[in-house]
Amino acid sequence: MSIQFTQKRNLILLWIAQSISQAGDAIYQLALLWLVLDLTQSTVMTGLIAMSAYLPALLFGLYAGVFSDKMNRLNLMIFANGGQALTVLLIPLLLWYGHENIWLICGVAFIRSCFNTIFQPALQSFIPMLFPPNRIVKINAILATSGQIAWMMGPFFAGVMLTLVTLPTLFLLDAGSFILSIALLIFIVQPPYQKKQTNQNHWDELKQGLAYLYSQKPIYWLIIITFINNLFIMGPAIVGIPILVKYGLNGSASDFAFIEGSMAAGALIGSFIVTKLTKKFSNGIIWATGLFLDGITYSFLYWADSVEMAMIMIFFHGIGIPFIMVSRTSIVQLHTPNKYHGRLFSVVHLGVVGTTAISSGLVGIITSFISVKLLFHGIGIGAAICGLVGLAVPSLRKLK
Repeated sequence: MSIQFTQKRNLILLWIAQSISQAGDAIYQLALLWLVLDLTQSTVMTGLIAMSAYLPALLFGLYAGVFSDKMNRLNLMIFANGGQALTVLLIPLLLWYGHENIWLICGVAFIRSCFNTIFQPALQSFIPMLFPPNRIVKINAILATSGQIAWMMGPFFAGVMLTLVTLPTLFLLDAGSFILSIALLIFIVQPPYQKKQTNQNHWDELKQGLAYLYSQKPIYWLIIITFINNLFIMGPAIVGIPILVKYGLNGSASDFAFIEGSMAAGALIGSFIVTKLTKKFSNGIIWATGLFLDGITYSFLYWADSVEMAMIMIFFHGIGIPFIMVSRTSIVQLHTPNKYHGRLFSVVHLGVVGTTAISSGLVGIITSFISVKLLFHGIGIGAAICGLVGLAVPSLRKLK
């Protein structure tokens, strides 16, 4: 089997596996947030439940990176998907047996997120093991399309399904998506695994990884800006959108699904644009431009007065998302040794998902005092400023 054929086969398997599991993620997120809104009728509780679903990355996400650098990364990915499949099955079982306890659902969401926290750094550090450096940006862009297609088709599919089945059934679809993903991952051909021998404990290895990150100042500041930007963006993205649909636009769960799908459709277009831009601009410029677009387009939701208008606005917002994700991932993979990738991507995951926990909780509280549209306007401007800062710093602009 030639190396080129093996790489193509691995890419196809990984792309399909990610498409299926991320479609399940999109359906799960939609179902969970709408379920909580229906059960509690409270924006504060919705924010707190969303916070619990992302809290594991904040609590021990960095240690997940240490495991990724010490263990077989493909096996970790399979284990994490299996754990997510089993835990998400508990939610419909609880509902069907009449246990509509919001704190039980909160606990299950927390456990599911624990497994996802293991999966993400393992995946991002596994990719450079499968493909050569000169193809990394293109590979990341291709894999990013799996997420965009999944987040486009998943919500649209959920919106249609909700006209035929009850909300708890959507959680079964998410569990099935992880099982199918595992079936594909086991056929990936990986390089020979060599167990890493070390006398250091997990804490020492974590400190070593963080010290290396601090020594790489452009990447260090890129991640710091990621933390700040996501404090603005992620809570409104996760909690603010369903609140906007339900209370700001008087929409339904299906409307929420179609708005989420519109954002993913824009992100799919953005992924193709990124592959063209990398031939003319550095990854640093693309990343900072994406931050600006991500923020400024969110601020436009202040003027949305219908579901259809929100769908158009969120479509343009989605275009900027791959600018950030593809370029940031490629920068870390290309500018740092693979032995640190698990720990470095666990920091990135902390910056994305960990801050989502904080941001989601804050959004639930803030929207109990001000309108959700005003919130989007303010956070959009704040996030756009992060992009302008990135463009203003030469060392960040020049990151290849």
